[in-house]
Amino acid sequence: MSEVIDISRCPMCGGTVEAVRGKKQAKCPYCDSVFDMSDEIARIKRINGQIKQMKHNQEKYFNKPEWFDYQVKSQSLIKGNDTKEALKAFTHCIDDLGNSDAIINYIKTEMPAGTGIYHEGNKPDKFNAFLKKPMKGQLSPGENAIFYANTAFFSCGKEGILVTDRKIVFASKKQVIAVQYNELNKMALTVGVTYIHIHLNDIHNADINCIEGSSLKPYGALAALISTFSFEQNPGRDKIIICKYDGRE
Repeated sequence: MSEVIDISRCPMCGGTVEAVRGKKQAKCPYCDSVFDMSDEIARIKRINGQIKQMKHNQEKYFNKPEWFDYQVKSQSLIKGNDTKEALKAFTHCIDDLGNSDAIINYIKTEMPAGTGIYHEGNKPDKFNAFLKKPMKGQLSPGENAIFYANTAFFSCGKEGILVTDRKIVFASKKQVIAVQYNELNKMALTVGVTYIHIHLNDIHNADINCIEGSSLKPYGALAALISTFSFEQNPGRDKIIICKYDGRE
């Protein structure tokens, strides 16, 4: 049975031509004219290939299967441009940069102006003040502090996230929680149109969120950095689970 090609009309009589089964030809059932469809078929295949590649690129927010056990589809986490921005930064750091030094440089140079991430070269006074309090006593001998991410909008320097080359520390007025990279086994995400929280190891208050500034790129970049540290320091470790957060404390 022939297939109707509704995108091509017979130039002789205007009728809708039909594909000839098994051949790169089309025939008009009204005037019996036969046409070579090789170029048209090649064009359709090319368009279909472009559409398939576009869909593949849209889905490509998660990769590195040797590092991650994905128990959630990336598309289910995209609620708007903000969350897409975070996942794009995560993917770029993991796939394109691939090592901690490159990701650190990316965070230092590519974060939008106003993002509350500080380091020795960016407002070192706030960076060092956070190390003294509330981070006093948290650093081990030989441990290097890399970033301080401010999460306290009205009391900068008193709350936030500290990223070192050994662990990530979450400090608030109530408590200080440290997650060692060699103990990182899960990143559980909860998302909305304008926010994303990345909970580590199912710990409610150990989550990357509320960083000062409007961009969500730092969320994905920091998640990629601590993942990369964990595998650089222990290449044979188990995969990190990526899943949705279930709300447990």
